[in-house]
Amino acid sequence: MTIQKIVKKIGISVGVVGFWSLTFASTVNVDLDEEHQVIRGFGGMVHNTWQGGNGLSEADADLAFGSGDEQLGLTVLRIPVNANESEFNRELAVAKLAQARGAIVYATPWTSKFAGGGAHISASNYQAYTDHLNSFAEYMKNQGAPLYAISFQNEPDWCGEWTCWSADEIYNYTRDYANQLRKHGTKVISAESFAYQKNLYNKVLNDANVLKNWDILGAHFYASEANTSDDFFAYSLADQKNVERWMTEHYTESQGSGNYWRVVMNTGDQANVNKLDTVRALDVGYEIHRAMVVGNFSQYTWWYIRRCYGLIMEKDFGNKLSIPSNEIGKVSKRGYVLSQFARFVRPGAIRVGATAKPEANVYASAYKSADGDSVIVVLINRDYGQNKTVTVNVPGTKIESFEVFTTSETKNATKEGEVEVKNGSVTITMNKDCIMTLVGVGQQIKIPREPFGGLVQELPGKIEAENFDIPGTGSANKTYSDKDSENHGDSDYRKDTGVDLYKKGTGVIVGYNQADEWLEYTINVKEAGSYTMFAAVASANATSSFQLSLDGEPLTDVISVPQNEGEENYDDYNKVNANVTLPSGEHILRFTVVGDWMDVDYFTFVKGENAKDPEPIGGDSSSTAIVNSIKFTPDTESYFDVFDLQGKRLTSIKAMNLEEATNLLKNSSQSFNQGIYLLRGKSTSKLIRLNQVK
Repeated sequence: MTIQKIVKKIGISVGVVGFWSLTFASTVNVDLDEEHQVIRGFGGMVHNTWQGGNGLSEADADLAFGSGDEQLGLTVLRIPVNANESEFNRELAVAKLAQARGAIVYATPWTSKFAGGGAHISASNYQAYTDHLNSFAEYMKNQGAPLYAISFQNEPDWCGEWTCWSADEIYNYTRDYANQLRKHGTKVISAESFAYQKNLYNKVLNDANVLKNWDILGAHFYASEANTSDDFFAYSLADQKNVERWMTEHYTESQGSGNYWRVVMNTGDQANVNKLDTVRALDVGYEIHRAMVVGNFSQYTWWYIRRCYGLIMEKDFGNKLSIPSNEIGKVSKRGYVLSQFARFVRPGAIRVGATAKPEANVYASAYKSADGDSVIVVLINRDYGQNKTVTVNVPGTKIESFEVFTTSETKNATKEGEVEVKNGSVTITMNKDCIMTLVGVGQQIKIPREPFGGLVQELPGKIEAENFDIPGTGSANKTYSDKDSENHGDSDYRKDTGVDLYKKGTGVIVGYNQADEWLEYTINVKEAGSYTMFAAVASANATSSFQLSLDGEPLTDVISVPQNEGEENYDDYNKVNANVTLPSGEHILRFTVVGDWMDVDYFTFVKGENAKDPEPIGGDSSSTAIVNSIKFTPDTESYFDVFDLQGKRLTSIKAMNLEEATNLLKNSSQSFNQGIYLLRGKSTSKLIRLNQVK
């Protein structure tokens, strides 16, 4: 496409400075190999007790969770955990609306019957409080709206209104009770600080054994303003521990309409008396930028989705703002700014390297899609007086063009057309005071997934864990998820995947399994009905667990894996089982790791409830059953991998055995931070504490 055609398509006049420009341009260099956090999505809150009504109508839900033109693109919903069990149903309807549109739902408690505002929960009530939170998770699951995650306290540092928690109380609860919140397959969010006070998190972050009971660190940004230093967003200790962070609540201000763009004067609004400048709508984008780039946050949740100062407009129930009737029920300016991220940076995307501030008042962040077939660049021009010309370089891609979307004082996530990418580069001119999203477009070859070996797994029958489906292209055709791309196993089986496959006495097994990793299998159930599932698993960890799902719906509860004797014993296998109900026909079965560090050999499905295991461990040695007496002890020099507790491989050590590898690690000249590391060989592993920094 020629420049003339592009300009004509977009409808922008070209002079000395046009959409494509030959004038001076600042440069944003995108590095796709520099990977940062995985993006979980963008969301908002519904709290019917405080908002009244049902929170969102069907039309509102379409606006909020749809990703088309004039929609927000949200993929996350936050709801409260009500103090009274009789009110657990208050947000059920809106949770179902969100999930029906592909969103995940998480929940937060403000107060409880164990402690109201300004009070602390007695440690003697921690178990009862945990049971209360689990009751809510169980209720939502039983009602067909399972929670993705649950926090154990909203704003512990705003204790005049909510339940109070000190740093020590947060630590003690996390250590002794938080893990129980995973009972229904729900992830654990920390207490969510009102002002992102790091001192509330530090003690947990500095104790690896306690930190493993958090899946997500939650925080609010109510100490943040547009002129707040980047130091507020940065958290080096959380970076070191590689903990996932979610911004779980903020609104930039509630005194001005969500449609006020910049400087507002003489509105007649009572809320704006003696306040000539409301918080700018574009500041929402600037805050999200800093959350992602400076703070390494994976998720951003606005406060109320529908509010006069929120993402979808409604009348001001305090009658302080002049909200025109034709704005009610539509996406606000603040909403459109947020949508510049939410519509295009979808869950599973990875933030990649990019020049964050190419010049004064210009900010950039970049992401690659979950399936790696697209690049998204978000640009912000906070110069309220001048246009900015920016060159974006994305080397090593097959992007042919960028679709361009802009929100400004006069535009609402407006699609302006496509600009051609030449030699991995494009130069554009941004209007003053705007946010622009570039979405990479290229020719894609879509390859469907296939059953391994071309044969669908027939049930009843046995599924070898290593025979997961062959992946295709695109997120819908992924068949496994592993936290790194390297196969750390000692097997030559399926070396083209990133799944860790090991040789054992019974054949190949899947090892190194960490939380959130998963495998999928295409199955064909010959006859609908009740079945008993048996799984052969091994772990030296006390908290290992997994869950099975069918076509995206939970098939089992979270199943705990028995802990073997011996801190490095992954060679003794045990059988776990569960009764399941299977529909007939072809389906996708997913195995998901919930609790870290377990190995899995196979699954067997037997017709009937509480059926007999056809391959009991320790049974007939002539069969293919796993025998407990089988041991594997390396007696020749081999390699031992060193991992941090987030599963990142750091180095390898060559040694005769695990003991020698342990000593070599402890005395290594390589620089390691103080903390706990996993040392793992072909068939053994051990957690090693390093008490001093080299």
